[in-house]
Amino acid sequence: MKIDKKLFSLLALTISVAYLYKQIDPYELSMAIERASPKYLLIALFLSTLTVLISTLRWYIFLKEVQRASFKKTLFAFISGYYLISVLPPSIGHIAKVKLVGGDYFKALSTLIIGLSTELLVILSFALIFIGLTKVGILMMIIVIFALVYEQGIYRAVNSLLGIWENIGLRGLVSSLRGYAESLYHGWSKAKENKKIFSSSFFLSLIIILLQVYGIIVVGKAFGLQISIKQALTGFIMSVLFASISGIPSGVGANEFGLVLGIGASTTSTITAFTYKLLFQYLYSILGAIVFYSSFGGSKSENSIS
Repeated sequence: MKIDKKLFSLLALTISVAYLYKQIDPYELSMAIERASPKYLLIALFLSTLTVLISTLRWYIFLKEVQRASFKKTLFAFISGYYLISVLPPSIGHIAKVKLVGGDYFKALSTLIIGLSTELLVILSFALIFIGLTKVGILMMIIVIFALVYEQGIYRAVNSLLGIWENIGLRGLVSSLRGYAESLYHGWSKAKENKKIFSSSFFLSLIIILLQVYGIIVVGKAFGLQISIKQALTGFIMSVLFASISGIPSGVGANEFGLVLGIGASTTSTITAFTYKLLFQYLYSILGAIVFYSSFGGSKSENSIS
């Protein structure tokens, strides 16, 4: 199964890069680079910095509800996550950064997941309003809303399933899994107990998404490309979707592929897509590596995560 996933990721990367390569005209590329506006690129970089800070803040306000937390440590862990998803499988990279904030791992993980869940719900809502959503998308919204509102029911269902496993002789494994599930449940419940903070997570998620969508428009302006809000939103959603299903580290290629499909295929849109991802993600992967190895003990921290 692991080989199949690697082959799928390689195929996704090949298709993405081949498609993007076909969109590039050398002359248009040269002209786009020559007329690039430093002012708009600096604005985009500022927007990306705000995105990181507000994303960290969203995690931090939930985190401090379940344990002692430091904003600086949370910020370092969040930035390190950009690096971790470039060297580990994406899903593993996202949850590995939780180890870096310290405290109860599973309670901290629950606070990260609840913040990401509110962001996913906002993204799905945008997709429903502006783009149109399939039945699968609507089902996803229902599942996310149910998980956010009725985590106790999910915990009971998981506990019942573990009880069945326990009856067939997996007591040691079940005992560990039950402890993890209990920490996740209590962390999740405690994090959303404060209604003001829970509500603010939706507001912060909205701001995070709008900053990224507007960032696409601003980067387009830097290269003389006019991108509508709907095009930018479509490109953003498709970029997230393609990167998620591709399994490519950091989503390289798949990110840009989705963006170009959303904003319209051309040489200028291709360079816009790569520049946008550079400013909003890949630069932080480099910074994340520096932060990770300097602040968390390099290889020792990496071993502790694994």
